Amino acid sequence: MTTSLRLRGPVPLVTCAVIPAALILASCGGEVQAPAAVTVTPSPAATRVAETPPPEPTWASLQDADALWQQIASAGTLIKPILRPTYLPPDLTEARLNAAGREYFNIVYEDVTHTKWMHLAVGAVGNTDLGSPRSQQEVVVVRNMQAFYQLDDPQDPLGDAWLLWEEPGKLGAPGDPSLPNLDHVTYYMPSHGFSKDDLIEVANSLQAME
Repeated sequence: MTTSLRLRGPVPLVTCAVIPAALILASCGGEVQAPAAVTVTPSPAATRVAETPPPEPTWASLQDADALWQQIASAGTLIKPILRPTYLPPDLTEARLNAAGREYFNIVYEDVTHTKWMHLAVGAVGNTDLGSPRSQQEVVVVRNMQAFYQLDDPQDPLGDAWLLWEEPGKLGAPGDPSLPNLDHVTYYMPSHGFSKDDLIEVANSLQAME
């Protein structure tokens, strides 16, 4: 049984993926109101943008998406391993690399009409957005781990939504005090036009790049 809850403000999401305690406690049952204000001290990586974004992102077919993932791998990323989806819903036929840096990358998949989309944002991904007063969150299981799913409007199950979890891995450089040194990586998948099950299936398909 899943548990839904409403929050008064955005979910803090920095490189270390700080999740409000109210969300974690909600998995035990009951509806929980998050505190009105949550103080978070982000790591230095949370305030930096990707160092090497593509100058003019262009769309590629899924057959050419390998080149986009190679750009991510060659951008000097400090994210290890790099996990790539091995399954996508059939509607998604195009891909674009929005950003690729040492601490963050973002690749987006869309349908041919660009009305359905799904991002895979990894690393220092900033703050999430509750979307509307009707937005609801629930605890779900992704890759045998606890994750958080949000649907902006419960009356529109294929509307704006996101999936968020922490993946075991490495982010940062142990010998550089200006960089993070984490043993987990934040994975954030916002979408439009896809169900909760679609997002979970894509997340469960992630495999490390060779």
